[in-house]
Amino acid sequence: MAAVRRLSVLLLVVAALSACGGGSTSAPPLTTTDAVTANPARAREITVAEKTARFTLLIDAVVGGATVQSRETGTINFTKRLAHLYKLVPGGRTPQEVIVDGPYTYTNANVEAALKDTSVRPWTKLDTRRLSQRERSSHPDELAHVRALVYLPDGIARARRGESITVDAQRVTRFSGNVDPARVVARAPVGERKSLAVALQNDYPAKPFFTSFWLDNAGRVRRVLVSYRTAGGTEISLDGRFSAFGTRVDTSLPPAGSIQDITP
Repeated sequence: MAAVRRLSVLLLVVAALSACGGGSTSAPPLTTTDAVTANPARAREITVAEKTARFTLLIDAVVGGATVQSRETGTINFTKRLAHLYKLVPGGRTPQEVIVDGPYTYTNANVEAALKDTSVRPWTKLDTRRLSQRERSSHPDELAHVRALVYLPDGIARARRGESITVDAQRVTRFSGNVDPARVVARAPVGERKSLAVALQNDYPAKPFFTSFWLDNAGRVRRVLVSYRTAGGTEISLDGRFSAFGTRVDTSLPPAGSIQDITP
C-alpha cells in the first residue's frame, strides 16, 4: 500500500506502544476553563505557536506474530527546518543521530564503519534540494515525519471528548475521531502542504483512520496515538509525545573533517 510505504520499507523504525504515562491518576471533572482551552480545532495552531518542543515517538509493528520495535527522540522546530533527532532501531548497535538545518540533513550514518576504518568519515551531509523525486523516496523527511503528528487533529471533523487525567503533574484531556488525510493537508498552511502530504502518505493509511490525542490545559498537543492494520496484515502503532515547549534546538555540527558530503 503506497500510503504506508515508509513504514513498510522501514519496519525497523517502530517502537513499543505504551500507556498514557506511568503513575497516572484520575483528575477532577473538567472545568469551564478546560472546555475552552482544550479545543481540538485549534490544537495544531496552538502547538505550532510554541515554536519548538522535545518529542518521543514510539512505533510498534507486529509482523508475522513477531514485534519489531524502535524509538525516536529529540527536539524539533515547528516553523523552521531545525531538528536534532536520535533513533534506536533493532539490530543497530549505535544510535542513529540526525541533524536537520534548513535544506541540509546530517547523519552519523558511517559511524560504525569509521570505528573500523579511520579513513571513513563518520558523518554525512545531504543537500535535499539536489535530490530527484525518486531519490526523495529513499530519503524520507525526518522532520516532517514528526511534525505531522501535531497536524493530525486537523483531520478530524468532530472530535469526541474523553477522559481527563493527570500525567507527571500535567493535566491532559483525551479526544478521538477519524482522521481524513486530505482534510489534514487542506487545513495546513500552504507552505507546509507538500511535505505534510508526503509524510502522511509514507506513514499512514490513505483512507480515514482512527486517532486519539491528548491536549493539556493550554490546548497544546501532548500525545498522539494511532493504530492501524496494513493491507498485508501488519499491525502498526505510533505513539508520539511532546513536552518542554520552547526548548532550544541544538544544531551544532561535528568538526568539518568528520563530515562527508553525499549530495548527488
